[in-house]
Amino acid sequence: MGKRARKRLKSIADQVLKAASMPEVLVHVHEQRESNLRFANNHATTSGDTESLSVRVEVSQGGRTASVSGNNVSADGLSKLVARAEELCRLSPVDPEYMPVLPAQTYETGETSAHDAKTAKLNAEGRAQLATKMIRTANLRKLTTAGLVIASEQAEAVASSAGLFAFHTQTNCQVTQTCRTKDGTGSGWAGAVHRSVGELDPEAVAVSAADKAEMSANPSELKPGRYVVLLEPQAVGDLLGFLYWSLSARSADEGRSFFTKVGGGNRLGEVIFHPSVTIRSDPTHRLHPSRPYAGDGQPRGRVTWISRGKLNALATSRYWAKKQGTQPQPGPGSMHMQGTTKSLLDLMRGVESGVLVTRFWYNRMLDPRTILATGLTRDGTFEIKNGKINRSLKNMRYNDSPVTLLQNTLAVGQPQRVVTRSGSVVVVPPLVVEGFNFASVSDAV
Repeated sequence: MGKRARKRLKSIADQVLKAASMPEVLVHVHEQRESNLRFANNHATTSGDTESLSVRVEVSQGGRTASVSGNNVSADGLSKLVARAEELCRLSPVDPEYMPVLPAQTYETGETSAHDAKTAKLNAEGRAQLATKMIRTANLRKLTTAGLVIASEQAEAVASSAGLFAFHTQTNCQVTQTCRTKDGTGSGWAGAVHRSVGELDPEAVAVSAADKAEMSANPSELKPGRYVVLLEPQAVGDLLGFLYWSLSARSADEGRSFFTKVGGGNRLGEVIFHPSVTIRSDPTHRLHPSRPYAGDGQPRGRVTWISRGKLNALATSRYWAKKQGTQPQPGPGSMHMQGTTKSLLDLMRGVESGVLVTRFWYNRMLDPRTILATGLTRDGTFEIKNGKINRSLKNMRYNDSPVTLLQNTLAVGQPQRVVTRSGSVVVVPPLVVEGFNFASVSDAV
């Protein structure tokens, strides 16, 4: 996807705009190709390719709005889609928060493209080669393994009747693997994600998963309580994903958020977290370039949400910004937490007593007001003593918040790309955190 995709998506958008009779129209066109290969019990099990193309048309007149989605991009199909949207618009009540569509905007792009041609062309044979390297390691170590190879390419466009047109294309390739010991008591997981398949090292992923599986066999039980934890980047990403969606000015101003100030308003400008914590979003970042515009076409630039522990920015819709007399700020399209050059082992050497967590699983929000979440450790949980792994531990349920991670930070490592629970790619470091709450022990491997 590239120039041809841009031309194709723009042509669809232009047809929609031409067919519309209402004064304001916003068109979203999304095209995606995804391929995958699954393996289990040390053999490939399924391989598949999917293609999808969807169009969403939003029309407005007199403050009334309606939107309709479809996938018939023939001239007749698009005309019917527009007609249906306009029919519903006439029946809709006036939206008190309606904002007009945007005119043409300027977007910032970086030197690193989000699209990689080799990843876009990865076929079944290429996916099998990646999986073979991971399975071979498990076979040599006499472990049972399962995993997934996913490659995706997508193109997106948004256009308006006021002259807006924005286009973005990107690729991603992800490999994940779980290894288990033959007796079923040990389980290890590892994964990697990159916009370019050439940057992935499936053998390193396999070795990490195998090491974790062997080390985690025959786990012991640790009494629930609050502990110092060393969270690998995946575990950090699993929890910070909840914070990612909590950065809303409206929720804070209306008293529904952790970022609500006592007495009213929000906590912008307050030092809330540890001074080592800085979190940015940057669509031009070399580690993870992302879409430079929001869903309504607003430009997404470089934003520092948390700067040395201080709450520096909150996402603000155009409507809420107008109501509050502030500037609109689209929500983050990416997340980059600042780190150091320290490796996971470097951080471990500094832990006298604590728990190493590979990742969290089945994560769920408990209380949006405090961003309290719950879930389970999985695929490699270990006790640390005097800077080394002392023994493997049974999995535990946690009841805690990403706020704890950012307030009780003891040490920060080197950032890595991971995939969050929502499927977003974030760049986060491993963290050493004190006072993390494990509520109970789980017998599940």
